Amino acid sequence: MLIALVNMGMSITDTVMVSAQFGTRALAAVAVGSDLYSIFFYLSAGVLAGIAPFYTAAVTRTDAHERARLERIGWAIVALLAAFTVPLVWFAPSWLNVFGIDPSLLDQSQGYTRAMALTLVPMLGVMLYRTVLTAAEKPKVFLKVTLAMLPLNGLANHVFMTGAGPIPAMGPAGAGVSSLLVSAVSLAVLVTVARRVSPPAPALIDARPDWRRIGAILRVGVPIGLTTVTEIGIFLAATVYAARLGAADVAAHTLTLRTAGVVYALPAALLQASMVRMARADSLGDRNTGQAVVAASLGLSLVSGTMILLLVVAGAGPLADALLDDSAAGRAAAGILLNLLIMLGVMEFIINPGMAAAGILRGRKDTRAPMVYALFGYWAVSAPLGIYLCEVQQAGVTGIWIGLAAGTLVTTVLTLSRLAGIRLPGIAPALPRPSPQNTAQPPRRGDIPAGRPEAGRA
Repeated sequence: MLIALVNMGMSITDTVMVSAQFGTRALAAVAVGSDLYSIFFYLSAGVLAGIAPFYTAAVTRTDAHERARLERIGWAIVALLAAFTVPLVWFAPSWLNVFGIDPSLLDQSQGYTRAMALTLVPMLGVMLYRTVLTAAEKPKVFLKVTLAMLPLNGLANHVFMTGAGPIPAMGPAGAGVSSLLVSAVSLAVLVTVARRVSPPAPALIDARPDWRRIGAILRVGVPIGLTTVTEIGIFLAATVYAARLGAADVAAHTLTLRTAGVVYALPAALLQASMVRMARADSLGDRNTGQAVVAASLGLSLVSGTMILLLVVAGAGPLADALLDDSAAGRAAAGILLNLLIMLGVMEFIINPGMAAAGILRGRKDTRAPMVYALFGYWAVSAPLGIYLCEVQQAGVTGIWIGLAAGTLVTTVLTLSRLAGIRLPGIAPALPRPSPQNTAQPPRRGDIPAGRPEAGRA
């Protein structure tokens, strides 16, 4: 959770510094490149998350060779993702004009967007290490590195945007160059720290890409990436749609969305923890531990959801008064913001158990059904309902958020129903692992076949 909040701090730092130095138009130009980068980054990060349950299983079995194989496979997936995403972001100013975006704005964002395209390469490596460190239950290592990068990000922004000594002033593009530098340094530090925390296994004999294992990880990871983009996409669409409304609606929506980004860190963290703990129980075949993980995850989700609901509802009034001025537009926005924040609290109460359930399912390599639920809930329920309430019922931005709340409820109910129907592992954890010569049982669905191709087919 703290990692997510620190990353948000970096994003806020970039936004504030660009706006203060170069004004609103420069901020809008940077936002175009930033939002596009975010879509491809979160898609790729979700795909890399498919490694987590397999890596957790290797950690549980203390299998250093398997951990080394998975890390190598992770780098192969990073290379595949970079080959796909970097050109799309690099040439974005050339193809985004088909969406009717102001050409001058695209020209102004070109330097920043291309810097962010290059930033994808080290950032995907950073996300690989975040995934494996979280799967190994060592997220504090990543947190320390991220915290150390926060002041470096602010300093590098200032140097590259305004210039210092031999470094020329790059304007808003300097924020992108700063991101590239910080992500490269982060990756270098993480590689060094990871080697110390978990020394590499002896050299592997076969260094060729293991396409069967890569395929198994992608079958788990691609649905996670698409689910993440689905959730981000509906809120980006809501922002674009809200921009068509009045200033009061836009202001209230923007502030509610920023608040949502902060409180969302808690259920997102619970999802990660639930996934790792369920992957551990699943790899051991321990039914009792699996049941304990389910009970603890859902129990924590209800407690945290209730806490967020009470805090947001209690702070809605003071927050609306503090963030908006006393003008006529400000008072109108404050009234809308008060309702939206209360609705946000209710949404967080609903989404917490859904996120916990999704984490448990991911730990069991069950990711396709949650992807379908998210697509249905957000795009078949939220989008049409929000448009209907906004346009037909004249509910404005409040109608959009009612639609988002309804889609969240549908997604959570479907995910919990999926969780209720799973059968937890039932093999006693004390049983020794069978020796290779006596292995006669077929692998479970979703496991990565190990060893020679013949063993995988057996």
